[in-house]
Amino acid sequence: MARRHDTDALTLFDSLVYTCHYRLVIDPASGVLARVMEWRQILKEKIGVFGGYYRIPGITLLETELPPDYEGALCEAIQRGGVGHQPFRLHLSGFAHSEDKRTIFIDVQEKDAVAPMRQRIADHVRANRRIKKLGVDVSERPMLVLATGLKAAQFEAAWALLHPHPFVGDLGVKDVVLLKRELDDTSLDEHVRTFPFDAPL
Repeated sequence: MARRHDTDALTLFDSLVYTCHYRLVIDPASGVLARVMEWRQILKEKIGVFGGYYRIPGITLLETELPPDYEGALCEAIQRGGVGHQPFRLHLSGFAHSEDKRTIFIDVQEKDAVAPMRQRIADHVRANRRIKKLGVDVSERPMLVLATGLKAAQFEAAWALLHPHPFVGDLGVKDVVLLKRELDDTSLDEHVRTFPFDAPL
């Protein structure tokens, strides 16, 4: 007779509760934000709604799907991971796309500048057993996503429109921002909290 394996109570609990999508980002400067929103609107008129259209632009560091009850623990971990980092600058240069041509983004030049800060915050977040069990997706390549989830025809039209007009800009990074939204394609991001690097514990 096969041995019966008891379902882990924590796994069962977490699979039955209401969850939200949390995304930690580097917030772009207001001028960059306005330009990205303008491009998205132009693309929507040209190719229709696409993935990411309803999301606030940002350079994503990590993402996780959690019950709202975990929000406090998530914020505490992010704050601890962000303390002590020195402000730095990032330069944005040109449009690029993923290998599968489903995502178009603005590339970040100083990828190595982002990595230590992103990793330290991710380590603190994953130190929470429950959050780690539910999964934390770390974005290995820093990028400012313009459009994602593109179908082949949408990509061709969007790329033809954007590629001749390369974007160059920069932004100062002195904090990170936590956003959340409900699990629906048309849900809007909600600002949860901003975490300055020099905030006291």
